[in-house]
Amino acid sequence: MVSPGKSPVPSDLVVMAQVKEPYGLKGWVKMYSYGEARDGLGRFREWWCNRGSEVTPDWQLVVPEAVADHGGTLVAKWPGVEDRDAAFALKGLQVAVPKSQFAASVENEFYWADLIGLDVRNRQDDALGQVVGLLDLGPHQVLRVQAPGTPAGAPAAPDEKLIPFVAQYVDGVDLDGRVIRVDWGLDY
Repeated sequence: MVSPGKSPVPSDLVVMAQVKEPYGLKGWVKMYSYGEARDGLGRFREWWCNRGSEVTPDWQLVVPEAVADHGGTLVAKWPGVEDRDAAFALKGLQVAVPKSQFAASVENEFYWADLIGLDVRNRQDDALGQVVGLLDLGPHQVLRVQAPGTPAGAPAAPDEKLIPFVAQYVDGVDLDGRVIRVDWGLDY
């Protein structure tokens, strides 16, 4: 790890993964990747690791020694982590990279980070809520839409809507207008 004082923390960090558990005996860890591509994190030379909490983050720069895909699971070797006990101490840490380092997206493809916070409106222009997260269910992703007026960060409400992020239901995404248009009723 590099001292946080040596590198200013980027303002555009996007959490891409979380350390799940140790992998093997030599200091490797399994990672839970939030993105569609499990190897996405491996494309970045530097990561930022949150050693604090979500309320008071303590982001520290990490340059992983190695990153690999092992049977569909992302595994990584962190510097200075040489055994299973040291790897276990990393469990639960968030891993982020600056959005400014992402490759440009192509037409009709979106980074999850771009969708979170967008308003969702149906064809009748009813406000369904705001995207608070996505679920990766294998064949497609699902938008988690929190009802209007629900405080940010509140636990999932019973009326949280889960909308498949597929052309059948999503009419369009307007990043500049910060809205996703969907074919979805208020009572679904």
